[in-house]
Amino acid sequence: MSKILTQRVEIYSESDPLNSTFVDIPVHKGEKIMCHEPYVVEAAKMYAQSCSDAVLDAIVEYEKMGKFRDVREGQVMGFDEKKSTADIALSMKHSVSVDINKSEKVNTGDKIDVVVTKSRGHLMADASSKTAQLERLRQELVKEIQTPTSAYIGNVKEIVYNSANVFNGFIVDIKGVRCFMPGTESDVVPLNDFNDLLGKDLYVMPVNQIKDSIIVSHKEYLNTLKPSVLDKLMDLPKGSVVTGVVSSIKHFGAFILIEKCVATLLSVSEMNEVTEAKFKAGQLKVGDSIDFYIDSINDEKVIITQTVSKSEGWDKLKETIEKKPDYRLKGVVKNIFDNGVVILSEEFNGITFFLSSKVVELSNLSVGLEVELPVESVDTVKKTVRLKIS
Repeated sequence: MSKILTQRVEIYSESDPLNSTFVDIPVHKGEKIMCHEPYVVEAAKMYAQSCSDAVLDAIVEYEKMGKFRDVREGQVMGFDEKKSTADIALSMKHSVSVDINKSEKVNTGDKIDVVVTKSRGHLMADASSKTAQLERLRQELVKEIQTPTSAYIGNVKEIVYNSANVFNGFIVDIKGVRCFMPGTESDVVPLNDFNDLLGKDLYVMPVNQIKDSIIVSHKEYLNTLKPSVLDKLMDLPKGSVVTGVVSSIKHFGAFILIEKCVATLLSVSEMNEVTEAKFKAGQLKVGDSIDFYIDSINDEKVIITQTVSKSEGWDKLKETIEKKPDYRLKGVVKNIFDNGVVILSEEFNGITFFLSSKVVELSNLSVGLEVELPVESVDTVKKTVRLKIS
């Protein structure tokens, strides 16, 4: 009977990572299993008849842990002032020799924090107070990923680009711990210029960990504020003036941020004369403060307007249609696009609405043309009308 070839592999448990055990793993002739690689578990399973369940469980635990790093309290057993080194006892079995910063005085018997790292059987340690503080904070951030309870102030240090030189995100420093914030996690709306964030302090929350990198999100922090802001907006008396900030400008209107966390759209049709004039002249800019009214809030979607009378016009139109099912709405063609047309109704406080090219024949229309429309129903929240199709 041929001899089973084995390789000795180091394992340790999460409960006591400093204490190693060694097991013999069966291997094919000529193969070598690297115990820190994931495939060691699969390799061991191939020879399960030669490995006990305890051994397999231990290997799985080892692979799950990979590299061990933690802050442990140690006791100074000896200090060499000339070399600035100290012998630190971590347990009854384990001690390490560490460099001590010359500005940090220690005495025999002192208890100090030590950052202990163990990888592939090698034990290393760092006893500087700064390193220990950073490691404790790093571990705190990692724990927050699973059970988020806090936000941290992070400083945006630099912009990160991928290998194709395309913007990828930011390096955010949290009291010395370098984290990564993807561009999509930097705000609740897309950034107009990511250079604007450089050097700024932001509240961020840890959301993931990829290898040794902690992923943080400013967007997640803002989303935690959203429910209370929405509640406050819903409690406002009708007609209350609300102030927001322009976050981006499109050809159909301006996106607005309310208290930095609730995004909404002020469409051109809902602008007052002053805002519309600035918008069309290109004078409305990102970062401008702007006043408006809350028209409605439905499923966290906030509809805003600068003309209260237009909101009243929609209510009036709905009442009219409900009372007179055969009513025909009079309007004027205001704009024509490839996919539809905008109709203006002066009769109902100057409201405007969009009709798709699927329900109207664009070739029969021109700007300024007066039309009569058989309306079936009105949605005062979405500001839409449904036509009767004969």
